[in-house]
Amino acid sequence: MSKPRMAFVVALGIAAALLGVSAFSTPAAAANNVSFTLFGSRAGGWGLTNTTVTSPGPALTVHVGDNVTLNLTSLDAFTHRWFIDYNGNNVSNGAEPTSPNFGTALLWNFTVSNVTGTFRYRSDRTGGPGDDLSTMWGNITILAAQTTPPPLLPGGENTVLIVAGVIVIIVAVIAFAAFFWRRMGKPGTPPPPPQ
Repeated sequence: MSKPRMAFVVALGIAAALLGVSAFSTPAAAANNVSFTLFGSRAGGWGLTNTTVTSPGPALTVHVGDNVTLNLTSLDAFTHRWFIDYNGNNVSNGAEPTSPNFGTALLWNFTVSNVTGTFRYRSDRTGGPGDDLSTMWGNITILAAQTTPPPLLPGGENTVLIVAGVIVIIVAVIAFAAFFWRRMGKPGTPPPPPQ
């Protein structure tokens, strides 16, 4: 095989390998970062602002795998503790996301576990007069992890960019090879006769 043809075959092989590798490099779905600000009061419940505190509190929706940041504020100077009551027993258990106690404000993060459905979020503190269980609750719905529809081609969201890049590479290789073949295919001019 001639050198120009060998160069063309090698370049075409590299372009095909790039296409093959990029076509199957689908990026993993990333979890969402979700933030909620909740104001709590034993007498009123939970609210998204300090003037919208109600019982039940606002409905929250998250997805499995989401990174949730809660900005929790106590409006009544009592100590509270926010948690998701998966089993409905009104007590925070080890597998249930549970914030540290807070008497004024707390910024707290957790990752939503692989439990789907609608559950109660609560505060379970009982220090002082009364307790939090009767008023400080709301519903949180945990949906399955968000998925994106399958792409038309493998490669995820970057499919169009990947395909366009590979096409540009292939066209450049073919143009280079055609130019090189044309140049090599022309007979050289004979050397001038000796004088």
